[in-house]
Amino acid sequence: MNFMSTFNQVFMLFALILIGYTANKKELITQNLNKELSNIVLYITLPALIIKSMQYDFSKEMLKSSIGIIIISISMYLMSILISFFVIKNLDVKGKIKDIIQYLIIFPNVGFMGYPVISSIYGDSGVFYTALFNMPFNILVWSLGVMIMSRHSDKDNSVNIKQIVFNPGMFAIITGYTLFLLSIKIPTPIYNILNVLANTTTPMSMILVGSILAQSSIKEAIRNKYLLIVSCLRLLIIPFIVYLTLKNVFHLNGLLLGIPSIVSGMPSAANCAIFATKYDNDHILASQGIFITTLLSVITIPLIVFMMNSNL
Repeated sequence: MNFMSTFNQVFMLFALILIGYTANKKELITQNLNKELSNIVLYITLPALIIKSMQYDFSKEMLKSSIGIIIISISMYLMSILISFFVIKNLDVKGKIKDIIQYLIIFPNVGFMGYPVISSIYGDSGVFYTALFNMPFNILVWSLGVMIMSRHSDKDNSVNIKQIVFNPGMFAIITGYTLFLLSIKIPTPIYNILNVLANTTTPMSMILVGSILAQSSIKEAIRNKYLLIVSCLRLLIIPFIVYLTLKNVFHLNGLLLGIPSIVSGMPSAANCAIFATKYDNDHILASQGIFITTLLSVITIPLIVFMMNSNL
């Protein structure tokens, strides 16, 4: 993985974020349009990207790597969960602030940031393994995520199995991976449609992220010491631990090292604000957390890539 070419790819992504930011400030993109674009990405283009990127003939090597990436993902989330409980206990935060801080630490933004970044660096093979790496996220976000966000809400916090199994991301992963296991090739006309939709995911996601960022105050986010701690953990400490453990303890390389290291360093999940609104939590703090971690990731993601290229 060449550092300069990777840096250029990441720089392109953040140039798209800047376009989205500017478009929102110029009122070319409204808040209502943000919601509609989110639905298009989550329900149409991202599933198309996942299914299309899993169009590989079955091989024992890829099956073995698939199992490995899922195990790594589960381990990473367990570590993030433990870190989040340790942090909220020692920061002595209470109520809804505790809920938001914990959610921001645990869940990275794979949908809008992870897939586009990995796709730019590793191509379809990277998206293939990232989709599998994201399976625990799809399960945890609709179980643990809901429980965290609804701890101080009167709304029902029971786990919804239907949402875990039938959300668009999980549906696309199951569909794509089943086609891989059976070595079933999608007919060319359908594949071409999926490919066209998939190619819009990265620019649309990045512009959407920029537009969302334009609605938050950078001053308030930077002044919040809790959010700066979250940013340090989410963007630097967690990916650094993941990288060192996988490289020096398990001696992994290639995609099995790069994907977990980069994805674990993504900014906080954008659905934090959505869940906060749904469960009457602090959606303003959630939005500020998403803003500051995404803004700082402009610097930290290239740093993570540099770390991997430097063989630290």
